[in-house]
Amino acid sequence: MMSRAVVSCGRFMALQARFGVVNGMARSVAPREIRPSMIAFYSTKTKGDQELSSFLSDEIIAERKARKHDAMPKVEGFDMKTKGSEVTLVRKFNDEMITVALNVNHTVDAEDVSSTQSGEATESGEMLSKPNFDVTIEKAGQKLVLSCAYASDPSADQDGYEDLFQIVEFSMHTGEELQDSDYSVSGDIMDGHLYDLLMNLLEERGVTNEFAEQLIDLSTSYEHGLYINLLEKLRDFVSK
Repeated sequence: MMSRAVVSCGRFMALQARFGVVNGMARSVAPREIRPSMIAFYSTKTKGDQELSSFLSDEIIAERKARKHDAMPKVEGFDMKTKGSEVTLVRKFNDEMITVALNVNHTVDAEDVSSTQSGEATESGEMLSKPNFDVTIEKAGQKLVLSCAYASDPSADQDGYEDLFQIVEFSMHTGEELQDSDYSVSGDIMDGHLYDLLMNLLEERGVTNEFAEQLIDLSTSYEHGLYINLLEKLRDFVSK
């Protein structure tokens, strides 16, 4: 029968061999080579990423310099709330709550771009945000919703007054949100006198041409800020 001492000695020598110890001295172990796939894992930034990051840095500086307002413009008489690309303007009028809701996504276009006969633009127009907006007038549990859009070609009436925006449609509903089942009337088929009276209704509640001009200023500034913020996020993403 093998003694415990012999067994223990054999186990000790096996452990020495396992951990690289020979005659009581630790042997050197060659460093393990990193495979090419592991190198690629630790260095993922490409030349294209670097070029994009450099371009974005320059673009962000240029866009910041192009900003017209240090502080967000306001629409007179309305309080403003924002959530991402959504903007909500609120005011009280007698016993009514007036809410103007809009989204600045996809609302920017060039303004007053002059062209040659060949169709080529000779001068870049100012980039302005002209969002569609919904005006909700809430009273006694009912809501009148007038959907409005900026006129592409403002036309003057017989008194020479130009409406900067127009009523696209209107509807009425109860509850929190307008449902697809709620009936609405298009401004294109609306009686002309009814249309004028609804425009007067909006004007009396502060939704006027002056309001529309201030809204363009606010929306343009807010959208531009979101654009710069998006460029910064993209730069940080590709720079990691």
